[in-house]
Amino acid sequence: MPIETPQRAIIGTPVRPYRRGVDNAVLGGVCGGLAIRLGVKERVVRIIFCLLALVSGVGLLLYMVLWLAISRVGESEPIAQRLIGRHRKLNSVVIGIIAIVAIFFFLDRLGLPALGVYSWPIFLTLLGAICVWRGASSEELAHLNDLAKSAPFIGVAASKKRWSFWLRLALGVIFIVFGLRILDHLGGAWGLATPAFIGTLVLIGGVMILLAPWWLATLNDLSGERRARVRVEERANVATHLHDSVLQTLTLIERAAGDEAAVIRLARTQERELRQWLFSPEGTGDASSFLSDLRALEDEIENDYGVRVELVVVGDCVSDERVTALVAAGREAAINAARWSGAELISIYAEVEETTLSLFVRDRGSGFDPDTVPNDRQGIALSIRQRVTQRGGTVTLKSTLGEGTEVQLFLARTA
Repeated sequence: MPIETPQRAIIGTPVRPYRRGVDNAVLGGVCGGLAIRLGVKERVVRIIFCLLALVSGVGLLLYMVLWLAISRVGESEPIAQRLIGRHRKLNSVVIGIIAIVAIFFFLDRLGLPALGVYSWPIFLTLLGAICVWRGASSEELAHLNDLAKSAPFIGVAASKKRWSFWLRLALGVIFIVFGLRILDHLGGAWGLATPAFIGTLVLIGGVMILLAPWWLATLNDLSGERRARVRVEERANVATHLHDSVLQTLTLIERAAGDEAAVIRLARTQERELRQWLFSPEGTGDASSFLSDLRALEDEIENDYGVRVELVVVGDCVSDERVTALVAAGREAAINAARWSGAELISIYAEVEETTLSLFVRDRGSGFDPDTVPNDRQGIALSIRQRVTQRGGTVTLKSTLGEGTEVQLFLARTA
C-alpha cells in the first residue's frame, strides 16, 4: 500500500517518494514537494532555487525539468509522460517552439543586446511552460488560472476578452524593447539628453501599458471600499438620528396619549424635523433667510397654539429689515387666525420674486367683519398694516363670516 505523501514538510524527517506539492504549492509545487522529500523548510528550498536562477539561469531550467518530470501529489503520471503519445498536444508544443524562435530572431534583428548566458535558459523555460500548459491536469490548470488572476497585469485580463490582453501584452513588450534599444544605442554617451529622454519615455510607456489595468483595478477597489465606508457611516447617522429624535418623540407621544393637541403638536414637530433632515441635510440655508424665518414662525404657531400650519415657500433671499417686517406682519396674521378663527389648519404661502416679496396667510375658520373690530384692537392696523405700508408695501384683508380669512401682504425687495 503506497505511503501517502504529507501536505507539509516535517522538519528533519525526509519523506519518500518525491512528489510535487499541492497545498504548499506556489507555482508548480516543485519547491514544496522537494521540501517534504528532504524534510526542510519550504522557504529554504525556494531561496536556493532563486539563487540558482541567477547563476546562468540554472535554477529556471532545473525547476522546469522537475515540473515536467515529477508527478503531482494525487496524480499517477508526470506532465512529460502525459504528453507522450498525444499528437495534438505535441503539435501545440511544436508551434510554441516556432513562435519562441521567431521572437528571439525578431529581437536579434532589432539589434537588441543579447541576453547572454540567459538566452537558452529562458528559451527552454518558455518551452517548458508550453508543455505544462498542454499537459497539466485540469486541477493543476485551475490552480495556475487562479494564480494568473492574482498577477499584477495578467489577472485583470482574466474576466476580459483574451485578444485585448494579448494585444496589450504585445504593445507593452514592443515599447519596452524599443526603449531598451534606444538606451543601448547611446552607449556611454549619456550626454545625449534627447535620445535618453525619448528612450526612457518609451520604456515607461511600455511598463504602463502592461500594468495600467492592474493599477486601474486597484483604484476601483479602493474607490469601492471608500464608497462602502461612506454607506456604513450614513447608516450609522440614520440610526443615530432615529434614536435621538424619532424614537424619543414616539416616547413623548405615548406619554401624552390622552392629550390630542399635544400628540398632534409632537407629531408635526417631528415631521418637520425629519423632512428637513432627509431633504436638506446641509441645513435650511442662511440662519437669517426668508425661508428660515418662516419655518421658525411655523414652529412657533404650532407649538404655542396647537394648530396645524401648512407652509409653502417658493424661492428664498437673505433676511433684512424689510423681510423681517414682512415676516412680523405675517406672524401677527397667523396668531390672529390661531386665536380667533377656530380653524384647525392655517395655510401660509410665500413667494420670492425678482423685485417683490409676497406672503399670504389663510384660514378656513369663522371669519369676521373688519368694520366691527373695536377701536382698542389695533393688531391689524398697527402690527400688520403699518409694518408693511410704512415700507411702501400693500396689505389686502379678505374675510367672510363662516368661510374664513385671507391676509395678502406685498412688499418690494428694495426701498
